[in-house]
Amino acid sequence: MTQINFNRPKIRIKQGFIMLMGMSFFLLNFQASASASAQDVHEMADICMYSQRILKDYALVGMDVHYHDPAADLKKNAKIINQYISNLKNHHLKKKLDDEIREIEVLWKEMEPMLLAKPDKKNMTELHKKVEKLSHRCEEIADDLAKDSQIKGEHDVVLIAQLGMESQRLAALYMMKAWGIEDDNYYEEVEEVFTEYEKIYHELMAEDEKLVSAEIKNKLKKTEKHFMMFKFMASSKSGRFVPTLAEKTASKIFHEIRDILKLEKELVE
Repeated sequence: MTQINFNRPKIRIKQGFIMLMGMSFFLLNFQASASASAQDVHEMADICMYSQRILKDYALVGMDVHYHDPAADLKKNAKIINQYISNLKNHHLKKKLDDEIREIEVLWKEMEPMLLAKPDKKNMTELHKKVEKLSHRCEEIADDLAKDSQIKGEHDVVLIAQLGMESQRLAALYMMKAWGIEDDNYYEEVEEVFTEYEKIYHELMAEDEKLVSAEIKNKLKKTEKHFMMFKFMASSKSGRFVPTLAEKTASKIFHEIRDILKLEKELVE
């Protein structure tokens, strides 16, 4: 008599369940390791710019300069950074990228309470060091996100954002000097900003027009003229400072870069 094995269907059901669980785990893991999007690149690149802009506004509030309402801008831009960090964390990227995003969050949370408090000259040097560390690390991570996105042209988006960051970095240095913050390396730092700006600018101007269009290049030329004027102001050794004019110029460059970024995003995406 043939013996029937009643356990075989149970075994198959069990194997099927294990395979289903394995596939579910794979899909969940795949979702958790999604590639970076263009939005991720843009938000990280924006954090680089906004961090230096906030430092500039901190000094303006400390000097009691009200042009463009720097106190309101400071609070608004701090909220933008918090929102961007929250967005980036919620996108659940690869572990390396997630770790880098959390690194930026830690750096930002260390300085945010100081930046939102009543400006104090005694804190300015420390804040400057913290913002420098964050913005430069932020640049590197934005480029990591651009590479991970595998979108041709996202590297150029990061480069344009870096121009914005360097212009606001120059503004922050100028405002610190105008406020009377002692910095023996001030003129060396101004020259460093100029060198970095020019390096990025020439890289963008040499790019294929499929990635950086003729229209964008023309706008970059106009913005560079404003940057050169600002660099002349910042390099002056006359001992006279005009924070209101500097703020006007810095904001003009910032908004021009924002417009160029918009064009670049439309081109590469």
